[in-house]
Amino acid sequence: MGSMFLIAIVTALWSYHVAVSQLPPLAVLSDRSLITNKGTCKLQLGGFYNIAQRQSAISTGSVKSVGFQFKQDFRELCTDVALKKYRTVDGNCNHPKNWGTSLTPVARILPPAYDDNVGSPRTLGKDNIPLPNPRTISSYVHPSTSDPEARTIMIMQWGQWLDHDVTGFPVVTEANGAIKCCGPNGTKPIGAVNQNCFAIMLPCHEVNFAGSCMEFVRSVGATDKDGCLLNPREQVNSLTSFIDGSQIYGSTEELAAKLRDGTGILLKTKNDTFLPEDVSASCILRPGTNDYCFLAGDVRVNEHPALGAMHTIWLRAHNSIAKELRTRRPADTDEEIFQMTRKIIGALQQVITYNEWLPIILGTEATKLKLTSKTGRTKRLSGVDPRILNEFSTAAMRFGHSFIPEVIPIGTRRVPLRTLFNRPAEVLDNLDDLIAGVAGVGTPGRNMAESLDRNFVEEITNHLFEPPAAPKGRGLDLISLNLQRGRDHGIPPYTAYRAVCGLRPIVDFDDTEALGPFASQLGRVYRSVDDIDLFTGLVHEPPAKGALVGPTLSCILGTQFYNLKFGDRFFFDTDESLISFTDGKCCKIKCRGPQRGLLFTAQLKSLRSVTLAKVICANTKIEALPNNVFSPVSKTNPLVPCSQLLDESLDLRFFD
Repeated sequence: MGSMFLIAIVTALWSYHVAVSQLPPLAVLSDRSLITNKGTCKLQLGGFYNIAQRQSAISTGSVKSVGFQFKQDFRELCTDVALKKYRTVDGNCNHPKNWGTSLTPVARILPPAYDDNVGSPRTLGKDNIPLPNPRTISSYVHPSTSDPEARTIMIMQWGQWLDHDVTGFPVVTEANGAIKCCGPNGTKPIGAVNQNCFAIMLPCHEVNFAGSCMEFVRSVGATDKDGCLLNPREQVNSLTSFIDGSQIYGSTEELAAKLRDGTGILLKTKNDTFLPEDVSASCILRPGTNDYCFLAGDVRVNEHPALGAMHTIWLRAHNSIAKELRTRRPADTDEEIFQMTRKIIGALQQVITYNEWLPIILGTEATKLKLTSKTGRTKRLSGVDPRILNEFSTAAMRFGHSFIPEVIPIGTRRVPLRTLFNRPAEVLDNLDDLIAGVAGVGTPGRNMAESLDRNFVEEITNHLFEPPAAPKGRGLDLISLNLQRGRDHGIPPYTAYRAVCGLRPIVDFDDTEALGPFASQLGRVYRSVDDIDLFTGLVHEPPAKGALVGPTLSCILGTQFYNLKFGDRFFFDTDESLISFTDGKCCKIKCRGPQRGLLFTAQLKSLRSVTLAKVICANTKIEALPNNVFSPVSKTNPLVPCSQLLDESLDLRFFD
C-alpha cells in the first residue's frame, strides 16, 4: 500500500482518528452510554432525578478524585489483590476496586459541567451565552509563534511518551469506520448529523483552512455493565492508568500476546532490532522502499518519528534485559523472565518520570508532594484513587503541546514537523541521528523545545496531520481540538479549578499576576473570566519560581502524579515484600542481621542510577550524551561518553 503516498487513505481526519482510536468493545459501551444519558435526561426533565443536586453532594471541594460509582471494568471486584506478584496487562487487581484498569471510566476533580447536566457538551458560558468558537480562541489567544525554551525537545517527547502510557480516550466509530461530521471538502453538514458529532464550525474569516467545518467526533461514554446507571456521561480510558509501560506491552491480553515473540521472553521485532509490522495499519510509506507501519502497545506509535524512536529504544531495552536475565536466571521459566523484565522496564519508566522529568516541570512542588523517589520506599495509601483524572488528560497534560517545535533535528538536517506526521521512514533510516537531535546533540543550530506558554507553532495549529502534496487547508488545528475535547467532556472553566486548588479568585481580565502579560487579550474573546476554558487558562499562567508551570497546572499535575505513585501497589520502590525487587530471594552475601536488606537496597540503588540518557546509550550506537537529556549541553551538563554512562547504570547482577 505504498502507491501515491496513500493520499486516498492518509488524510488529516484519518490520522486524528488513529490518534484517538477505540478498541472494539467500546462500541457497545458507547451505545449503552447514549441510551443511559437519554434516560437520565428524561428523568431529570420529569422531575424524578436531580443530577445537579447529586453532583453537588458528591463534590468534596478539595483536590481529590470525584468519581461516580461505576461498576469498575464491568466485572467483579478483585478479591485476590495480595496474591498478585506481577502486574496484570490490563491493570486488573492492582487496586481492590479495580480502579485504573483499562477500559474503565476515568475520575474527576470536579463534577462535569454539561449543558444539560447529563451529557450534552459544554457550549454555554456564564448567563447561558454561547462560548467563543474554539478556532477563534486558537487564532487570537494562542498565536502561532516560535520562542524556544532552554530545554531540549526531549522534555516534550518524554511527556508524550508518558501520556501514551496512561491516557487514551477513544472516539465513537461505526461499523463501517470513522464517523464523518462535515460535508464534502470541509463544508457544513447537510441534513441529519450523527448524534456523536461535535464538529467545529470555522469562522467566516478563516484563511488557513479550506471549507467551513473541522471534523470532530465525541469520546466514547461509559455506563455500568447493565447500561442503566443514572449518572452524567463519563469517558473511558482505554489504557491502564498506571505508569507500567503499557505503550510497550499493550493494555489488553489480546494485544500483549500479539506483541510477544515466539521465544517466550522477547518482544517481537522486524529486522532484529526494529518494531514489528502492523499490516492492518495505514501510514505514509515511500514508494519502492521497505518502509512499513509499526505495531506497538499503543496505536499512536506512527504519529511522528520521534515517538516511534522512543518505542524502538524501549523495545530494544526489553529484549536486551530479557536476554541477560535468561543467562543469569537459568532456573526461571520463560514467563518468569518476561514478567521480571517487564517489571524492570516499568520501574525505569517511573524512575525517569519521577526523578528526572517531573522535578523540571514542577520544581520544588515535586519535593513537597514527595514525588521524587531517590531514597526509601513507598507505602501504598488505601484512600488514594489511581485513576486518571479527566482534567489531567483533557487539559492539564496537554500543556506539553506548547513544547512542540517547528522542526525536528535529524543529523545535519532540520526537518519541518508537518512533513513527518505518520511517516516511519526516519526511524528506520536515521534512528540514532533522530534521537540525538531530540536530546539536543548532533545537529548544528539551536534545537530546543518551544517555551511553555500560550503560543503554539504553526505545525500543529494549521498543519496537524496534513497529508503530503495536499491542497492548502487540509490539516487540523490541535489547539481547537483540545478546546473542543474539553467541552465534549464537560470540563468546567479554568476559574473553578483555581478555587478547588485554593488559589485566589480572578475577577477581571486585568489580572496579569494570575493570567500573565496577555490577560487582556483573553477579554477580547471571552465575555467573562468564568468562561475561560481550562486548557487556555492553564497555559496562560506565569510559571511558579523554579518550575515550568503555573500554580493551577501544578496543582492538577501534582495531584495526578501523587495518585499514580501512592495509589499504585506495584510502584517500583514499594514496601510490599511479595512484589518488591528482592523477589523473596536471599543473596550470596549474608541476609540476616544488619545485612538483611542489602540486596533490596542494591536493586533499588541500581534502578535509581538509571537516566534516560543511559537507556538511549544502551540501545543505540550514539557515542556521547549529557547525563540529563532534558537540558542542553553546558558546562554543568557536559557530553559524557556512553561507555562511561553505562559503567554507572543498571547492574543486572543484583537481579540474579
